[in-house]
Amino acid sequence: MSRVTISTAPCDPSASLVSEIRRVTKLGVLDVRGRLSSGIPVFDQELFSNRTEDVFAKARALLSALEGGGHRPLVAEDGRPITPEILRTILQASEEGAEALRRLDDLGHV
Repeated sequence: MSRVTISTAPCDPSASLVSEIRRVTKLGVLDVRGRLSSGIPVFDQELFSNRTEDVFAKARALLSALEGGGHRPLVAEDGRPITPEILRTILQASEEGAEALRRLDDLGHV
């Protein structure tokens, strides 16, 4: 499996960023503020699970929220740093592969 974390450099987060991260993660205000203030990941999950679509949506929303708030997301896959663009490529490729398998299944080829 592939475990991904998303964080940012320690910062003094704006109320709007805390609110947006809270909306996506369902964490409490103090927890979100503390994580952002100390650089602790706001996302730490296996990418490929039985709720993959939800996890992908959450990862994308967090990347967008951090970037929209003027922060550079720090992303790691299995402890190795990757760029947000690489994560987005992984998510997109996985979705495209799953869609291709669904089409083959619909045609009776899987």
